[in-house]
This record gives sequence, C-alpha cells and structure tokens, in this order.
Amino acid sequence: MTRTPFYLTLLLGVVMVGLFCAPSSHAQVYKKVLEDGTVVYTDKKEAGAEEVQVESVVSEFEPVKRATDGAPATGTESADEEGDDNVQASIAITSPAHEATIRSNEGIVNVTWAAQTRNVKGRLNYQLWVDNQLTYEGPSAGVTLRDMNRGEHRLRVRLFDESGTELAVSDTLVIFIHQASIYNPALNSGNSSGNSSGNVNMGGTSGQN
Repeated sequence: MTRTPFYLTLLLGVVMVGLFCAPSSHAQVYKKVLEDGTVVYTDKKEAGAEEVQVESVVSEFEPVKRATDGAPATGTESADEEGDDNVQASIAITSPAHEATIRSNEGIVNVTWAAQTRNVKGRLNYQLWVDNQLTYEGPSAGVTLRDMNRGEHRLRVRLFDESGTELAVSDTLVIFIHQASIYNPALNSGNSSGNSSGNVNMGGTSGQN
C-alpha cells in the first residue's frame, strides 16, 4: 500500500478547507485518486473523478447584522425622547443695560425683559423686584418705574407658569439714577452763562452728581 507523504497530506487539508469555505455555495467538488495513491480534490470534472457532496459552511466571523430602522428603541433613545417633554425656561432683563447710568429728575426708568420657554403651557406671569421689594406682578414683559430715588438700584425678574410655579430667575441688574441738584453752585451762577432769568438747565450735565 502506498503511503501519502506528510506534506501532501497537509496540502490536501489546505485544499479541502479552501474548497469547503469557498464563497460560492453552489460549487461542485470532485475527488480523484492518482496512480501513486494521492487523493486530489478539484472543482473541475476530469476522467476518473467522482462527485463529492459538500455541505455549506458558515464562517464564525460573519458580520453581526445591524438592527433595522423598525427595531425597538433602546433605553437611551427612550430616555432622550422623554427628555423632550421636560420644561425648560430662562429669563433676562433686556433694558436697561447692566450698570447703566440713567439721568432722570423724575426717577423714570423703563424696564423690559424677555423669557424663553419650552413645554410650558398657559400664560406666563412675571414679578419685578427692585431692591428686594416686589414692585410689579403680572403678564406684561415690561413696566415703567417712576419716582425712583437717586443712587444705586438692583433689579431682578422672576418667571412663573400659570399655576404659580417658579420657572426661572434673571440675573441681578444694577443701575444708577442721577438727578440734577439745585444746590450745585454751577447752576446758580447768575448771568455768567448769559441766562438772565436764572432758570436751571435740567438737561445739562454740569449739574449732575
């Protein structure tokens, strides 16, 4: 009996694996025994070769299929979708500017604010606090303050929903009220400025403190 050399056996094994794992699942394999006893496998039909039934082999390295668009959402995606229902709100005073100097002998200051909300239902309500005192409460986005004393003042606006729940608070705004003083000698210098009537020019800046 003729023995197949070791290297031929190894080569035969490699050929078999290559044939069995070939990409085409419909390829036909043939077996042929040579005169020296060597067994050869091929995909070509030759004289003396017989067909060999080969089962399809599925590689263990087959890529994992991705979920289709219709697959159920993951927990993270569900959480993100639920996050869209969260209430979001912010508010800021738009006028006057922070640390603005307002010259008004009547102490008149126009204050406006703007709110940005998301998923808030119903009417919004505001509170304007001046020097830690509630000065206005209602739905308007601005008010006119009168008779404010000269000096420094601090403003803050609070935002509420229709049920009275506080949604947001603005940053504290600082303003300075300047008023002309009748006790300033520069305003009572007689006719030095050419004004024989002695009237005070309230619009000037020389009399500001």
